[in-house]
Amino acid sequence: MRRVGDGAMSAAGKRHMGKVAELGISAGCIVCGEPFAHVHHILEGRIPGRKSGPFCTVPLCYECHEGSHGIHGTRQRWSLNKASELDALERTLEAIYG
Repeated sequence: MRRVGDGAMSAAGKRHMGKVAELGISAGCIVCGEPFAHVHHILEGRIPGRKSGPFCTVPLCYECHEGSHGIHGTRQRWSLNKASELDALERTLEAIYG
């Protein structure tokens, strides 16, 4: 049996990530507004080599996430939209929780 802390996700974490996905479906990518494709675990502030937790996630389109100019590439799409991961996280949390 897995425990929270060794890779298992809490029920609250699962609910939150579901809300992030719902936001992406209804509003699109939090950076550019294109159709939603992925829930991205932000890289800023995380321990190197570890994925950030479920409450540090944002809805992204394919290009802003995995495209060559997305967050895992040159980050040019983010620069053009004047966005950082923490800005995207703040907008995501505001949209979900008010």
